[in-house]
Amino acid sequence: MSEHAVFVKQRLGKKKEQYSLYNMENIRRCKEDSEYLGEVILANEELIWHSVHKYIGKPETLVKQYCLEKADILQLGRMGIIKAIKAFDIARGVKFSSFAVITIVREINCFLRDSGNIVRPTRTATTILHHISKIEADLGYLPSNEELSVLLGENVEQIKKALDVGRPVKYLQEPYLKAPTSSHEAATAMDVLKDEGRDVEEYVLDKLYVTALLAQLQNQISSKEWQVLQLRMAGYNQTQTADFLNVSQMCVSRTMKKIQNISKNKLS
Repeated sequence: MSEHAVFVKQRLGKKKEQYSLYNMENIRRCKEDSEYLGEVILANEELIWHSVHKYIGKPETLVKQYCLEKADILQLGRMGIIKAIKAFDIARGVKFSSFAVITIVREINCFLRDSGNIVRPTRTATTILHHISKIEADLGYLPSNEELSVLLGENVEQIKKALDVGRPVKYLQEPYLKAPTSSHEAATAMDVLKDEGRDVEEYVLDKLYVTALLAQLQNQISSKEWQVLQLRMAGYNQTQTADFLNVSQMCVSRTMKKIQNISKNKLS
């Protein structure tokens, strides 16, 4: 641990409120003061480890499974806190800790997913993929799985598995062939999403806030009330929800009104 980190830890012991992430003024200051932001991150490392233990797994297991160091996990968690602070809107009335846990977990999970062992095709799958590529080049198009099965003398299931394993990852920045090509630059998947009227970044942030708000709500309502909310969010109407949970429609109505009031108080 660096001397600066030790200094911050010592100061934390004397005055925790100075670095508390429950204080909105501290978060506002973090957005403007990068040096203070660094101290806040050092002082709140327990939030990172809490998030890892609760939603990802034991750090020791992750270290062994992904050939990481605990310092790598900690650094990813710090990046998650930084992103959370930059994106956090104090006016929304959501607890920062609930919001930050989501961004920390997402940051670490994304790294683990991207750095995990790539699934490599078997020798049989590699051979099938090679033949499929040759057929596609000769014909100028990719035949259906059934047609490939006849051409290669393989069963359809083997064709599907080989294609699934060999399918490359698609990125939002790649050209999107179905997009209109009126401009000189090829449209990307990101452009198509924006053209459809959805700001992706804003959409993701909204989802994070909703998730954080639901996490807070779950701690304030009973398990039965939480089931009502989950069913209503899944598209069940009041009658269907009542029948599914074997309660009265009046009970469902009262529950939703209670949840609505709790939500309003949090956002006010």
